[in-house]
Amino acid sequence: MRMIILKVILWPNDPTKKTRIIEFSPDKINIISGESATGKSAISSIVDYCLGSEKCSIPIGLIRSKASWFGLLLKLAHTEMLVARKNPGDQQSTSDLYLAEGLEVEIPEHIEKNSRVEDMKNRFNQIALLSSLDISPDENTNYGGRPSFRDMAAFNFQPQHIVANPYTLFFKADTTQHREKLKLVFPLVLRAVDSSTLLQQRELRDLEREHERLSRELQARQNAKNSWAAEIESYYLQALSLGILPESPSPNSDWNLDKYLIELQKLPGSIRKLDIPDMKEGTNEAAIKELNELIAEEDRVLLSLNTAKTRLGKIEQLSSSVEEYGNGLVKQEDRIQSIGWLESAIKKTYDCPMCGTTHSAENKHITDLIAIAGEYKALTSSVKSAPSKLDNEILTLRSELKELERNLSKVRQKKNYLESKSIEYATQKQSIRQIYLFVGRVEQALENVKSSSDSGELHIKLDRLQKRIIDLRNELDPQKQKAKLEAAIDLISRKITQYASMLKLEHSSENVTLDVNELSIRFNPVSGRKDYLWEVGSGQNWVGYHIAGLLSLHEFFLASSTSPVPSFLIIDQPSQVYFPEAWPSLEELPEGLEIDQPKTSADINGVKRIFNAFSSFIEATGGECQIIVTEHAGAITWQGIKHIHLVENWRQGHDDFLIPAAWLD
Repeated sequence: MRMIILKVILWPNDPTKKTRIIEFSPDKINIISGESATGKSAISSIVDYCLGSEKCSIPIGLIRSKASWFGLLLKLAHTEMLVARKNPGDQQSTSDLYLAEGLEVEIPEHIEKNSRVEDMKNRFNQIALLSSLDISPDENTNYGGRPSFRDMAAFNFQPQHIVANPYTLFFKADTTQHREKLKLVFPLVLRAVDSSTLLQQRELRDLEREHERLSRELQARQNAKNSWAAEIESYYLQALSLGILPESPSPNSDWNLDKYLIELQKLPGSIRKLDIPDMKEGTNEAAIKELNELIAEEDRVLLSLNTAKTRLGKIEQLSSSVEEYGNGLVKQEDRIQSIGWLESAIKKTYDCPMCGTTHSAENKHITDLIAIAGEYKALTSSVKSAPSKLDNEILTLRSELKELERNLSKVRQKKNYLESKSIEYATQKQSIRQIYLFVGRVEQALENVKSSSDSGELHIKLDRLQKRIIDLRNELDPQKQKAKLEAAIDLISRKITQYASMLKLEHSSENVTLDVNELSIRFNPVSGRKDYLWEVGSGQNWVGYHIAGLLSLHEFFLASSTSPVPSFLIIDQPSQVYFPEAWPSLEELPEGLEIDQPKTSADINGVKRIFNAFSSFIEATGGECQIIVTEHAGAITWQGIKHIHLVENWRQGHDDFLIPAAWLD
């Protein structure tokens, strides 16, 4: 993937200050040399952050306090791209991003967010022609997922804590997540697999899953067919007991499943011939409604009947009382019959026997008795006429009671009939429903048996899938992929050996190999023992093999026009193992130097061999890959070497440091 860093840009927090721009050459060994604490190591962190790092590793302090945005001007295959990312401040990172792409991109004085980090990653994934499919065919791995542009950062950065690390060869491979993902990425970047391979892996995985599903379905059908025998026999016996297969014989012991199926298939036609009564919808409901009405009518008749009975009882009691009362009156009337004689015997005028005087006044007592006798007579006459009236009322009530009793009898008869009819309807309806449900179950069972038996189409699908799976497995033959991977590793390992010899590293004759499983350099001495980089002593060897490994890999990447790895390499302080304390701060060794000149000369020569290796790499690749080195070492370590471009010298009296002095005012 063609990607060259043209400029590193820092925008100040103070808008009155000038933007800090550091320019790099596309096809050179770009060197930023300087003293400690000048910001050299921050260059790789700035580049990594601007290219989408999840966490900002730009050192806190002066740099983070003075810059508002960090940016890169990149040269791609056909365009330029300006990528700027906002200073996260107290956060670990921010998704605020400025993105501009064109044939020529100008650097604005002020930056405002116009995109997101995720958008930039997607754009780089597109440029790198990275597939959106999972890189690992194993879905159970925790470190799979699609290959990403960010995975390629492992090959672009050698920060100070990595370049001389015997245990970690690649950037961020010191964490488990990146380490395991890098193992999956290696076959892709070494061209043992490509996007079409990932597509075939995905297709194979989907076809295998479908084949497994259909195989389970076929087995389930076979199992179902085997289990239908007992169930089908049971259904046939039930049909015989229900009388819905009157023309079918009793089964024999030699009947097989097919014989039962033939007989049961007659069931739908047999049901139609049996003339099973059709229960009209709502029949039972209408009977229940009428029954409820009759129950209400019965209650009304009973109420009327009880009322009439009560009234009859009272009238009969009254009639008996009247009769007794009349008899009493008759006796009283008989007692006062003499009042009439006395009245006729006593004259209205009479002579006094004493004085002989004639009196005409009536006897008051006799008059009162006569009046009472008249009242008794009238009352007796009235009481004697009452029983006949009561008898008529009693006859009427008794007639009414008989009529009510007849009505009650009719209502109860009809009610009992409807009650029995409702039970009959319900029973009949339930029986018919059970028959039809049974027939439905039998038809479903017959359909299931047919489906389980009719597996020809399923066999055809499985055969077609199996053929395609075999073809894909042949195309994705692990042995072929392994052979491609081993061929690529062998080519890279030979390059590592060449660079190791150029750097005069120890063990360079011991069949040096890139081990993509251990993500390290492996040595294979003639003794048959396998040694790894962490088992080899000397910091010079550790740095040397890091450089030899990364240069060899980039030569391999550049040989392919479709490599997804960006074509730049940033190395921070490869001279640290030669000058662990500090660089002597001398541009040239003066005559008569009194310090440990032999050792100093050896160390300088060691660093010079590193720059010679870089120069050889630039020539071998035709300047297609950019190298950026941030160093303590001075010009004496690269004098006379081709393809050197001193970007800036961050020492007092020379160029500005990463944060210019003008920003500190």
